[in-house]
Amino acid sequence: MADGEISAVFKALARQMAEAMERAAGKMAAVSEETAERAAAGGKSLEETDAAVAKRFDDIRTEETGGERIAAETTGPPWPVSDGVTGPARGKDLRPPNNRHTVAGARSGQVRGDNTVILRGNEQAVRDDVREIAAGNAEWDDAAAVYRVNERSYRVEPQGTVFPVSGPGLVYLDRNEYAALKEIAKARGDPAQVPAFTQNPRFTSNPDAITKAKAIYDGTYLG
Repeated sequence: MADGEISAVFKALARQMAEAMERAAGKMAAVSEETAERAAAGGKSLEETDAAVAKRFDDIRTEETGGERIAAETTGPPWPVSDGVTGPARGKDLRPPNNRHTVAGARSGQVRGDNTVILRGNEQAVRDDVREIAAGNAEWDDAAAVYRVNERSYRVEPQGTVFPVSGPGLVYLDRNEYAALKEIAKARGDPAQVPAFTQNPRFTSNPDAITKAKAIYDGTYLG
């Protein structure tokens, strides 16, 4: 083969190699561009996923916050008083009676001149009444200064605590009767464990107070 022919062959091979390299470079560029596009798309998907997750957590927090707020208003206490309620409960958050108005709570309750105690088994009914007062479902008796609901009457203290006055499941006790109930509650229902009942004139002069208090403690008081 002549020198000219050999030279032509090498030139042709060089041209083919150059074209092949260009095609390879083009393919590499295309692959790189496609990879970049996929990466960008993947990045966008991740951003969208993160945003969706973040939004979901925001929604959950909002729902939980709303749920807690609604639950607090529904279950209480305290129970916020509805608009339109008249009398001393207006604009307040109502709370159930102090524990001294229960049989068990009498053991640490303050003895006063006038006392109303919730008979055993009526505690939940009284709580429901307080909720009804807050909801505007009780009748306000301006003359007697009491709220009436479910045949029971209640008064409201300035700080929003409701206390029972009279009605089914409630019993009035004077100072001596409440003092007797307090002593019996402290003695866990056994009058024999209360020395004051045989020594203190308050009780020796008022044996009926002990009898009434014992029946209330035992849950047998009929009124």
